[in-house]
Amino acid sequence: MNRKASVLTRAAFGLETHLVYVECHLSGGLPGTTIVGLAEGAVREARDRVKSALRNSGFHYPTSHITLNLAPSHLSKSGSGFDLPIAVALLAASGQISQQALEDTEFVGELGLFGELRRASNLLASAVASQAAGHRLFLPLANQQEVALIGDQQFWPAANLLSVVELLNAGRAHPQPVVADDAPALTPVPANSFDQVIGQHQAKRALVIAAAGGHHMLMVGPPGTGKTLLAESLVDLLPDLEREQMLEVATIYSAFGSERRRYTRPPLRRPHHSASNAAMGGGGHMPTPGEVTLAHRGILFLDELPHFKPTALDLLREPIETGEIALVRARYRAVFPSRFQLIAAMNPCPAGRSCKEHTCRCTTSQVQRYRSRISGPLLDRIDLHVPVPELNQELMFTVRGRESENNKYATLIELRQQVAMAQQMQLQRQGCLNAYLNGSALLRRIAEANLSSAFLTRVGEHFELSMRSYHKVWRIALTLADLEQAINTGQGSRTAPMQERYFIEALGYRAMPWGRETL
Repeated sequence: MNRKASVLTRAAFGLETHLVYVECHLSGGLPGTTIVGLAEGAVREARDRVKSALRNSGFHYPTSHITLNLAPSHLSKSGSGFDLPIAVALLAASGQISQQALEDTEFVGELGLFGELRRASNLLASAVASQAAGHRLFLPLANQQEVALIGDQQFWPAANLLSVVELLNAGRAHPQPVVADDAPALTPVPANSFDQVIGQHQAKRALVIAAAGGHHMLMVGPPGTGKTLLAESLVDLLPDLEREQMLEVATIYSAFGSERRRYTRPPLRRPHHSASNAAMGGGGHMPTPGEVTLAHRGILFLDELPHFKPTALDLLREPIETGEIALVRARYRAVFPSRFQLIAAMNPCPAGRSCKEHTCRCTTSQVQRYRSRISGPLLDRIDLHVPVPELNQELMFTVRGRESENNKYATLIELRQQVAMAQQMQLQRQGCLNAYLNGSALLRRIAEANLSSAFLTRVGEHFELSMRSYHKVWRIALTLADLEQAINTGQGSRTAPMQERYFIEALGYRAMPWGRETL
């Protein structure tokens, strides 16, 4: 009997992982198991799960005194993913499996009392790190679809502890690899919210612009006018994620402890307006992604925007600008990616439907308090401000009228193709969408546009734009040019010509008056 063994595993810390050595030593003395190495509750409880799993799988549990050390000892170890490496270390130390089979091999997984391997959370970060280190990784069978996104042959999924031992004894021959389900780039998605929205053609136009350029959008209108449906339909317009983006998003959800069914589609997060600061930004005892990170590469929809806590809304300001959020706590500092599209909706005043034009029952102070919950800097960071008014009564109640209105506009599939083509043009030209175009690249595009300086001066004097707002108008105008180029030519072009009419339409999305009588 070897009396000692060392097995590799990973300790997850946010989206990062650290290599951990599970060292097992069997010594004389009274039978018992001691786990050291800054192990938290779930890890300390592993000794009971592992003991039952070993015996129910046909192995014997050593009757000597067992010391398990999780090194390095200064790292906090949490979660149930240490069950499998502890069990393998016990088997190797007691001579039930060969230690040579454990070279360059890592293990992650939770064990049931009968030896079954259960799905592990935060596994993808460990799998990526294991692949980079050139190690093979044993993992639960329930996580096989996740690691298939990485596309490597070093992952060994197993259903139970007995299967793990059989694979170790079989040598380096790898089982049949698992292939992830990949959907074509523009396959129709099940949702069809866009076609369900009656009227609201200005809002639909703004939604297509937001999808094509990655712009943030705020919709203002009374209840029941379609704001929620419009926000949900933005996912229908977006193209599928690239493979690297799919892996990035899936790693975030794995760290959160959740599983995404459709890896190819951009995520849509809809937090309730009662969400706390930690729920929005992330944090906790260990660094955990919040809503702004779970919406990475997708959409963060905030309905009833003024009802969110002002401090929770102000958390969005830095992620909107930088595409990441830094969580700084007393015990740690973690950085999560947060490149999302913010889509927000709100009523024009507290009374909502009761407020009609020129007949609002809300006082001026009530409306001011309602809107002051949204800070000016946050509003300035939202590209598109779009009114969503009440529907025409004839259009609302006449089926024939609704059908004739819908027939005037492009279908959802056509709009998705236009959006995908416009995005492709931007990515080929500058490597990012227009909404994320940096200052120097934007200044070059402004110089190339060659618009009249007198026209731009009149715009600046009339609208009193800040530098951020001025640049956002330019980014929207560039997206309008790309969309028209995509519609007219039917093929990608590296540079779409800029015209004054694009700039004027872009100004319309930044010039919505915030007076009560106009909303």
